[in-house]
Amino acid sequence: MKIIEKSVFKKSTRISFMLWLIILGILGAGCAGNGSSTGAKPESIKSNGELKQKSKKNITLIGPVKNEMFTLGEKIEFKYRFKDTVEIIDSVIYYARGRKIGITYGEDTGYSWVSEGIQAGQNSFNIRFFLNDGTSENRSLTLRFKSDIIPDYYRCRIKNVFPHDQNAYTQGLVYHDGWLYEGTGQRGRSSLRKIKLTTGEIIGTLSLASELFGEGVCIFDDKIIQLTWTSQVGFVYDLATFKLIKKINYPTQGWGLTTDGKQLIMSDGSEKIYFLEPDYFTEQARIEVYDHEGPVRNLNELEYINGEIWANVYRTDKIVRIDPETGRVLAWINLSGLLAQKDYNPKTDVLNGIAYDEINKRLFVTGKMWPELFHIELVPLQR
Repeated sequence: MKIIEKSVFKKSTRISFMLWLIILGILGAGCAGNGSSTGAKPESIKSNGELKQKSKKNITLIGPVKNEMFTLGEKIEFKYRFKDTVEIIDSVIYYARGRKIGITYGEDTGYSWVSEGIQAGQNSFNIRFFLNDGTSENRSLTLRFKSDIIPDYYRCRIKNVFPHDQNAYTQGLVYHDGWLYEGTGQRGRSSLRKIKLTTGEIIGTLSLASELFGEGVCIFDDKIIQLTWTSQVGFVYDLATFKLIKKINYPTQGWGLTTDGKQLIMSDGSEKIYFLEPDYFTEQARIEVYDHEGPVRNLNELEYINGEIWANVYRTDKIVRIDPETGRVLAWINLSGLLAQKDYNPKTDVLNGIAYDEINKRLFVTGKMWPELFHIELVPLQR
């Protein structure tokens, strides 16, 4: 009896084990069948169900090319080709500066877009391809855009002439409450000054440390701010006393500085202009300055006048007027010949320094180590 019970137990154990194997086999086949029926590739799906990008590159963007130059408003043709024609595209989404600008579906191999709602200069684009197998691929590139307007051109008429310290290497100039405030440069000679307009008399002055090269200045909330060139440090002073309130830092060179009353606006000698939060100099936005021919570099001393940014262009006797929203050049002002040749000396350098009397609508300009400061009015030139 015991022998019979033992053999029955062994037999039933073997049957149970075989049944478990059969069940596991069926479950495995079912899982495999479910995966193949949907066409999804398990390795292409993340655990949270998101699309996973393929490591292989099946799509080649053939146009436009990186850093290609266009004109604002021009039609851009995005074109691409497939490496593997078996894989079909479900849809393609196009982005400019992070903003969605279009979508295509199916087997389209391109998209036409009129370049609107972007800035002059460099703009980033991203194209995301969604494939029918559940994967996606991204392509990114940067394109450059010239201005779509031909700027106006001006010369000037001299309204008045005032004395100016010909030893002042002018880097910044501001008119405020009847006084001129000037920042001067060169190591060992950099300063901040309060000046009487009519006589050129220096009413107050503050010398910078000898290792610093002073740059642009602007007035904001009863404070005057002065940049330095390569030291990446600026100074905030009490306007009335020139007493130092604090130092501020920035990651670029410091050239020109102005304000629109809400933000500080700074140049760094390139075609870029930065909009900064005034307390900590945190960058809020930036533009690149382009006219109808290309980038305008060497932007130097700045002034904000009637909703425009005016900038001296270093190594020239020209001023450029800029749209602060888009970076497009609105006008060029040619001031060559403003300082008479007889007033030049061996130290005389280029035009630099723009100040505006908003109440009386007076525009003042001078230059590095110029003996005179000019009140001018603009004269339009025919195109």
